[in-house]
Amino acid sequence: MVKPAIAFLSGCLLVAWLPQLPAWYWLLTLFPLIIIAWHRSHWTVLTFVVALVWTSTQAHLRLDNQLDPSIQGQDILVTGFIDSLPHHNDQRLRFEFKPENHNIKLPEKIRLSWYYPPELVPQANEKWQLLVRLKVPQGMANPGGFDYESWLFQQKIGATGYIRQSDLNQKLQSASIFSINHWRSALLTKMSATLEHSPHLALIEGLAVGNRDRMISAQWETLRQTGTSHLLAISGLHIGLAAALGFFAIKTIWRMRSQQLLKLSDRQAGAIGGLLLAIFYALLAGLSIPTQRALVMVTVVMLSIFIKRRIEPLQVLSLSLILVLFLDPFAVLAVGFWLSFAAVLSILYVAQYRQPARKWLWLHIHLWIAVALTPLLLLFFQETSLIAPLANLVAVPVVSFLIVPLLLVTMALLSIDIPIAVWLLDVTERLLSILWWYLDFLAGSPLSVWQTPVFSVGLLCLSIIGILILLAPRGWPLRWLGAVLLLPIFFYSPNRPGPAEVWFTLLDVGQGLSAVIQTQHHTLVFDTGPAFGEFDTGSAVVVPFLRYHGVQQLDMLMISHADNDHIGGAEAVLAAYPTKQILMSEPDKLSGSKPCLQGQSWQWDDVQFEIFHPAVNQSGTRNDLSCVLKITSPYGTILLTGDIERRAEIELVRKYAQQLSADIIVAPHHGSRSSSSAAFIEQVSPSFVLFASGFQNRYNFPAAEVVARYNNAGSLTHQTGTQGALQIKIDPQMNLTPASWREQQRRIWMRNATE
Repeated sequence: MVKPAIAFLSGCLLVAWLPQLPAWYWLLTLFPLIIIAWHRSHWTVLTFVVALVWTSTQAHLRLDNQLDPSIQGQDILVTGFIDSLPHHNDQRLRFEFKPENHNIKLPEKIRLSWYYPPELVPQANEKWQLLVRLKVPQGMANPGGFDYESWLFQQKIGATGYIRQSDLNQKLQSASIFSINHWRSALLTKMSATLEHSPHLALIEGLAVGNRDRMISAQWETLRQTGTSHLLAISGLHIGLAAALGFFAIKTIWRMRSQQLLKLSDRQAGAIGGLLLAIFYALLAGLSIPTQRALVMVTVVMLSIFIKRRIEPLQVLSLSLILVLFLDPFAVLAVGFWLSFAAVLSILYVAQYRQPARKWLWLHIHLWIAVALTPLLLLFFQETSLIAPLANLVAVPVVSFLIVPLLLVTMALLSIDIPIAVWLLDVTERLLSILWWYLDFLAGSPLSVWQTPVFSVGLLCLSIIGILILLAPRGWPLRWLGAVLLLPIFFYSPNRPGPAEVWFTLLDVGQGLSAVIQTQHHTLVFDTGPAFGEFDTGSAVVVPFLRYHGVQQLDMLMISHADNDHIGGAEAVLAAYPTKQILMSEPDKLSGSKPCLQGQSWQWDDVQFEIFHPAVNQSGTRNDLSCVLKITSPYGTILLTGDIERRAEIELVRKYAQQLSADIIVAPHHGSRSSSSAAFIEQVSPSFVLFASGFQNRYNFPAAEVVARYNNAGSLTHQTGTQGALQIKIDPQMNLTPASWREQQRRIWMRNATE
């Protein structure tokens, strides 16, 4: 079973990593191979080919379910059911929606935002009529950043959009009292009423029903630093725990009976009880995808117990892997999938080969899981918590044996309004407050998190070999070699530009601007993109990019001006990175900053930096007072212009004339009609023009006439909204053509860079 499981996993991975999905008819060519493998009992080949066909078929179905681009941006009146718990965020409500039959072909599931929603807040499973404006699934594409398009693809969401303000928006039908989400929503309401003023309400909601909408950034930061985020994601640990509790509770009760019922042994009865409690907890969590994966694994284990078959744990894990991937081939895109199976595999490995003494079993397993998952955590997140073993040593037993059992009982009692449920909820909150104090204390350690840049698959394989050697049975020769093979991922140093070289990246931050300039020993961030409510591109895009490239500190943060789409992410960047110097045109808008002024210049690693604008005491609009920075290397030049408009452009042409000439320019004001005048373009005479503008933004940036002016001047244009992050290496090869991250990392779910 192990080899077929690996083969099935490989087939799913191969399709998931394809840049383009093969046409339907290509799949037909694989069916003869399936028949041959079946007749010759080549089960490994068979499962691999079946995985290819099945995953490709599922991919075609998901892509066919996406919104037709021809109806994008139109007002559409839809009816359907709210398919998730609505998420409140400032003045916005967000939820998933399942449209009913419609005269226009719509995706089976769409994700909607409602800005300034009505007093009658929509609830899960209610039927509504809504006037919506939709767009195809799309997200920002950056090195190290969250792949939103991949997430939408995993969730089978075929469109996103927002609800228009209209009298046509109305509730048509109340939610069924038998629906899962209605039940969860009712429990949330009762918990909120009981723990209204508790700072730990969000944590309890996350552990009880998988709702993490109330979590604030400080709480997430504590979980991140202590390596305990997994405790808030109801998945393998929680569902497995519920199954174990149900199994041992029913097994014990069954033994106490004088007669057996239904001729079931105590273990068989326990298996039924364990599965039922696991299903109950999975329903509480809304049957999320991670929960479904865990439930499949639990079902396989409980079924093997029920049929009284002694199945090797590795065979159970292999069968679970195949079933999970059969139900959802694109589970391979989820980090949780890899961490869950890796954790279980490491437990099996330690239990079989290390065989620690029973009294130290828990401690050994706990420590070795932490070691085993380290390479994956560094690969996926570019960081790992050094205090995670200490944190989890306390947190996992407390959550597993106290908090979760209490919550399961409490939720059952709360569902039928038994008064003792309120007291149990209060006890749970007090336990959680003690645990949270401990986690907060650990998170205060200055060495809580170890960060490393993204490393190669080769280093990952090397580290896995090292872990296997470290976990080898006692007496295994050369076990110290395991530690040696593991060390490189902790001290991996990424490539940097050479002397006089510049690596320039214009990040994809939607409708906004952020760029990162790297020289041999220095890093400058120019603008940080926008912020909207709880979301900001500083923490979502800029910081992950810097971690991806192993940046330890910033030598300078320059904010061109104080508009939200340029300064929105600044606080997050400054919180994440020590920064030597901050320059901006409005220093009163950002603590610790100094003014950027015409005439300022410096040199880093044989690369010259000059500020051309604004002058001292210069007046003008906020846009026209943007910092203008020129970067000069022997191998090429870049001009960053912020949001300057014609007035500032005229002044720059008058003052600097030939000095404005640059190989690459980030177009003023995102390509607005109010900028990029003909005289300015003629003076700069760029070979490449980069537009920092969002995909199908409401301003229609860049303006068609602006693009035409640059093209007429012989410049080649590129846009972050369609191409993702744009990367240029200014080096002796002098190939200044921008590389598109969306094109480099092309996957089957990604929107084409030319769309």
